[in-house]
Amino acid sequence: MFNRIAVLISLTFLLQHECLSQDRTIIPFTGIRYFSEGISAKSVEVRVDGSTLLNNRIPLNKEFEIRLQSATGFTGDRSTVFAAVEVSFVSMKGDVAFKLPNAFQDKAAIGFPAAAFKESVLKLVLKPEYVKTDPVCTVKLRYYDLKGKNQLRLEFPISIARPGEVLQTSKLVNDVKTTPPFMGKSAVVKIKNVNVTVDTSIRVNPKMAYASLDITGIEGSSISEILSGKESYWVYDDNLNEIKMTDKQLKQVGGAMEENIVNYLSKIPYRLKTVNKSYTVRFRWEGPDKRKVIDIVVTK
Repeated sequence: MFNRIAVLISLTFLLQHECLSQDRTIIPFTGIRYFSEGISAKSVEVRVDGSTLLNNRIPLNKEFEIRLQSATGFTGDRSTVFAAVEVSFVSMKGDVAFKLPNAFQDKAAIGFPAAAFKESVLKLVLKPEYVKTDPVCTVKLRYYDLKGKNQLRLEFPISIARPGEVLQTSKLVNDVKTTPPFMGKSAVVKIKNVNVTVDTSIRVNPKMAYASLDITGIEGSSISEILSGKESYWVYDDNLNEIKMTDKQLKQVGGAMEENIVNYLSKIPYRLKTVNKSYTVRFRWEGPDKRKVIDIVVTK
């Protein structure tokens, strides 16, 4: 049955208390929208051929894995967890091309041993009939509790890669420490710290407030490489709908050339000074060869 619908699952979980601190956010690298409604996860990752996917480009007929680490919020006793996951492939127009109510159906009656509940590996294949001629699609996952009302929703916006395109993946992935704590990932390079503040003193556009990301101690790159890389940023509202921004980010790059330690200060315009509410800001830098990536998500 699973081969026919191209959904393969292996599952191990361990209930822990370390989870994503926000109830809704954007996942670095892939841009997955994360909505915690009683169920949370420590991390969410997409892998292809055993490596972490660094963007959201996947070709047709290619298997990929969505890994949910250390989920909490399922009802159950100390020995059993009753978890389910609904899988949907949604077209660019919003039509549901494929839907599976519960990929864990074979465990619905007996549940999963709580002692082994550590990591959920959901293997999917993007079939041509799910997208037809569309350049993009969305994979929607709803992890839910069979014994309660809690759920976790993930929305993975996939951009269809060209045949033969080299996928942007890495085995050298690091967590990025941020102050205050937000979400950050890097590939190949390492970062000492990211200090996040709000700057309302910039005169380039005096009506705007800027998210200030002071990225210090970048190791594994150089000032010239950082300067020749590509920067992108996105701004999202409370419901994680993207807000199109036309203002440019501002940046300052420096460091110790002899030690190859780089400091990068990014100023991202994300709201009017007169607007008193939070937005989610995602910043991404990638090197000229696309092997090195910095991806940071903050809510301010």
